Amino acid sequence: MQMANRRPLGVTIIAILVAIGAIFEIIGGLVLLAVFAPIGIFALIVGIVSLFVVWGLWTLKPWAFWLVVIVEVVHLVQAVLSVARGQGVGIGDIAFPVVILLYLFLDRNVRAAFRT
Repeated sequence: MQMANRRPLGVTIIAILVAIGAIFEIIGGLVLLAVFAPIGIFALIVGIVSLFVVWGLWTLKPWAFWLVVIVEVVHLVQAVLSVARGQGVGIGDIAFPVVILLYLFLDRNVRAAFRT
């Protein structure tokens, strides 16, 4: 297999973590359907979309690369705004999106695998 067609280990790890989150989101959505349907439906939709993103990451679709970039930028902005408002955030709330973004943009193997 050529290097451009191999999925980098970090992308595999990100895909697995997103998949785990998606499964929890779907389970939570099913539970919430019984208590508060609108939030439950929203959680189910987020979980299903997340599984679609996992598939895109796993198969190295360029749109999945950019979707993860957008999501991580949103997470980072949310964390920074929370800090600015004086709300407590964990170091991981800022560090994880930064690490993921740096990995996606600075690792040549990742860029080559996604052909971006």
